[in-house]
Parts: sequence; C-alpha cells; structure tokens
Amino acid sequence: MDGTTGTVQRVLTQPLRPLGVTVGVLLVVATLAAVAGTPWQTHASMAAAIVQMVAAVLMSVIGIGLAYITWAADA
Repeated sequence: MDGTTGTVQRVLTQPLRPLGVTVGVLLVVATLAAVAGTPWQTHASMAAAIVQMVAAVLMSVIGIGLAYITWAADA
C-alpha cells in the first residue's frame, strides 16, 4: 500500500511529469506515422522526401529526449 501512496504523492508533486511523457510518446508515434506515409512515393521530388524524413527523425529524437527527461527527473 505504501508504494501506491508514494506514487500518488510523487505525481502530485510533479504535475507536469505525465504531460511531458505523453507529449514525448506522441511525438514518437507521429514520427512512425510520417514514415508509414511513405513520403518518398508521394512527393514529386526526392529532396522533399529527404527533408521530411530528416524532420521526422529529429522529431523522434526530441520526443524520446522529452519523455526520458521528464520520466527520469525524480529530484
């Protein structure tokens, strides 16, 4: 029972922690959706597809970083 109480108290002291993890996971899911959209088949030029894939990878890195930072910040 103490573990649950400690978890609830920790969440209440850090109210933005669930939001940060959720937004980070959402960015990673959006990256997967961008890759699943196969931009290399729908864009007229390969340069546009490359720019979109680079942006998707950067979005994934930001999402993973945000989720990790907010999850690991127990201080």
